[in-house]
Amino acid sequence: MIQKRKIIALIIWWCEGTKARQHKRYKNTYYRPVEVINSDPKIIKIFADFLRQEMGVLNNKLHGQIQIHKGDDKDAIERFWELETGIPRSQLNKTIIREYGNKPNKNKGTFKLRLYDKIIFDKLKQLLLKELKSINIGA
Repeated sequence: MIQKRKIIALIIWWCEGTKARQHKRYKNTYYRPVEVINSDPKIIKIFADFLRQEMGVLNNKLHGQIQIHKGDDKDAIERFWELETGIPRSQLNKTIIREYGNKPNKNKGTFKLRLYDKIIFDKLKQLLLKELKSINIGA
């Protein structure tokens, strides 16, 4: 079970996560935030639980940001994501409200799970490379 959760979490991070990015002022410096963005709460929950349970990340280190459209119920959506992720609203960045979308009031927005920890980023990268190598996909 733990191995399956690890594989699924690594695939989520690989596909839906942000990559290291270069600092705009210091060209030899890179940001390495651990972020996963998705509108499916199961994807966010699997990855958040993996970080907490397998990577030892404390819940108070996890942050989030929600993106919704004008006309969506901001309070209800923030409450929804708080319950789904276990991340309190006090750890959420300001919700982004976009112009009207195609489905106002029919979805729960998009959630960005954030962790600012370059050590965890590097561990995730090494775990992913190890798993890829085990199936003969070297990097």
